[in-house]
Amino acid sequence: MIKHIVLLAFSPTVEESKIKKSIEKLGALRNKEVPEILSFSYGKNCSPESLDQGFNYAFVMEFANEKTRDIYLKSVAHKAIAQNEILPLLVNGIQSAIVLDYKC
Repeated sequence: MIKHIVLLAFSPTVEESKIKKSIEKLGALRNKEVPEILSFSYGKNCSPESLDQGFNYAFVMEFANEKTRDIYLKSVAHKAIAQNEILPLLVNGIQSAIVLDYKC
């Protein structure tokens, strides 16, 4: 099992509804273009620790293995949503994203 975790720093000027819509488009890939996504969840930071360094949203996807994760990463649909829907809403483009995958 691979957990794919993404932290995002959305600009404070972007409406919450627009943020949610853009992230939900990635989750919707599970139902169509990328059935290899086993699970998807996302949410807004609610930690009281003040250690978020400006990252205000996160999402997590689960994949059976590295091969199925790579199918998602290489998919045209994933790349289009990331480039056209999410990156333009971030504080500083790709610099406002952190990606971490781990095996479990």
